[in-house]
Amino acid sequence: MFYYTEKKRILTLNRRRFFLYLFKLSLFSLVGWRLYNLQIIDSKKYKTLSAKNQIDLEIIFPLRGEIKDRNNTIIATNLKVFDLYLIPEKTDSINESLNALSNFMPITFTKRRKIIDLSKKIKKFQKIKIFENLDWETLEKIETNKFKLPGIYIVQDFTRIYPYKDIFSHMLGYISKPNQNDLSLPYISQMPNLDIGKGGLEKSFNPTLIGKAGKREVEVNSRGRIIREISRIDSKKGEEVIITIDGRIQEYALNLLKAYRAGSIVVINIKNGEILCMVSIPAYDPNKIIKKPNKEYWNSLLENKLSPLTFRSIQGLYAPGSTFKMVVAIAALKYGIIDTKSKNFCEGKIEFGDKFYHCWKTKGHGSMDIYEAIKQSCDVFFYEIAKKLGIDRIALVAKDFGLGDTFDIYFNNQNAGIIPSKKWKKLKYNESWYAGETLIAGIGQGFVLTNPLQLAVMTSIIASDGNYIRPKIIKNKKQFIERNNKYLNEIKIIKKAMFKVVNENKGTAFKSRLEEIKFSGKTGTSQVKRISLSERESEDFRKKEQEWKNRDHALFVGYMPDNDPTYSISVVVEHGGSGASTAAPLAKQLFKFINQLET
Repeated sequence: MFYYTEKKRILTLNRRRFFLYLFKLSLFSLVGWRLYNLQIIDSKKYKTLSAKNQIDLEIIFPLRGEIKDRNNTIIATNLKVFDLYLIPEKTDSINESLNALSNFMPITFTKRRKIIDLSKKIKKFQKIKIFENLDWETLEKIETNKFKLPGIYIVQDFTRIYPYKDIFSHMLGYISKPNQNDLSLPYISQMPNLDIGKGGLEKSFNPTLIGKAGKREVEVNSRGRIIREISRIDSKKGEEVIITIDGRIQEYALNLLKAYRAGSIVVINIKNGEILCMVSIPAYDPNKIIKKPNKEYWNSLLENKLSPLTFRSIQGLYAPGSTFKMVVAIAALKYGIIDTKSKNFCEGKIEFGDKFYHCWKTKGHGSMDIYEAIKQSCDVFFYEIAKKLGIDRIALVAKDFGLGDTFDIYFNNQNAGIIPSKKWKKLKYNESWYAGETLIAGIGQGFVLTNPLQLAVMTSIIASDGNYIRPKIIKNKKQFIERNNKYLNEIKIIKKAMFKVVNENKGTAFKSRLEEIKFSGKTGTSQVKRISLSERESEDFRKKEQEWKNRDHALFVGYMPDNDPTYSISVVVEHGGSGASTAAPLAKQLFKFINQLET
């Protein structure tokens, strides 16, 4: 009995040991499999997760490159500024820290509320920017009293600045935060918070100016706090851009134009095509609209009927008026319509079809050859030769002189204007061309539209005896001047006439001549309001001061010096009256200034 009982007890113990052993074996197998799964099968996955949890990659933003004028004067740069930050964990009470700060600078209730609300949404060790670009007086107060300001820290940063304010505004543009479309650009995709160029050369040269981002790897704990820096590659500052503009000429020209409401002046070096000046008014101060724009100022720009954001030198379109007569004259000489001995009689108007086409001089100029017609700007002479030329031949020659063209100067918002032809009108309006429209085009009116840069290029080509001048805006960029003798003989005649315009009695710009240096040119008056026959014949109408928006545009194109053309100019003053009384005197003053710079 005892033997049987003992045997049964031993069997029970053995069974328990077996199940215990089996349980242990299963447990170890499960743990082993889990370890195998973690270390072998899913090792890559968990290594990646581990790295993400422990290593953060921070982008170090590069400093933007500077922009300089031809004399190495800095016109766009970066200014060291100081911002104010709050770190919540460094103060026992955010409210008390802000109270202390309010002793040194004003803090509105709304501002305070935003700071406190934001502090509740972020980790306590993260920084909150509470003020930026502190003035020196405030900075000194805070630095001196920092022991009274727990959790408040000064951090150095940089901001874009334009030292010359409105002088280069249209040319440079400005910088701001990228929009959704900008984020797809290859040079910004990794730095979505980096300010980028918006308009002008700041935009065109973004890839050059932005520089190269740096990076640093930091180890962080599970809460995101940085424990240590593992590696660092510093950012590389953007490259500088040097433009052909002469800041001295640019500033002087802008100040000349500021006597008027709107207009443009362009100056080109005829020898190499470099643009020395390209101003447009009204202008704006880009310092007031970068980063966080002054809303009141920005709205004033948008609401201004004169459109200060428009770069008139390349976007403004104007009927060239009598400045276009030189192109028509070259065409007439080239196609044998006239020669230097040909004469037309001007009695103040001509009849064509069922209409009269009037000269600006109501009593007429009398007998005119090509020299006198350009010198005194006789409309009737050009009605006659335009009628014989036809619009298509005028258009062909006009395009050879840069009109209707855009140029490789890194501004993609150029307005090409209109050099009309029969084909153009058919495509645009599905209408036939009328002969009377050719007469109007012959004096630079009607459909003909040009911008100030095109007029300066046209003048450069004439001054260089027909060589095609391609304007450039970047210094040291290789320039190709296309040598061309196609219109050489015709241009010699026109240049002689342009000299007479400025330097002979009865020339429309005679009052603007310079004694110390001779220049040549052509005035233009672009009509913006149609004048009825009764108004034209009314003495009171001619004497009456017209409302500004109804006044003619004033234009002048020219080159200096006459014996060795080096500088070409185009001046457009919107609603400035006549080219002789308004635009030509501005050109005279600017030519005089440029001459003084050289002596």
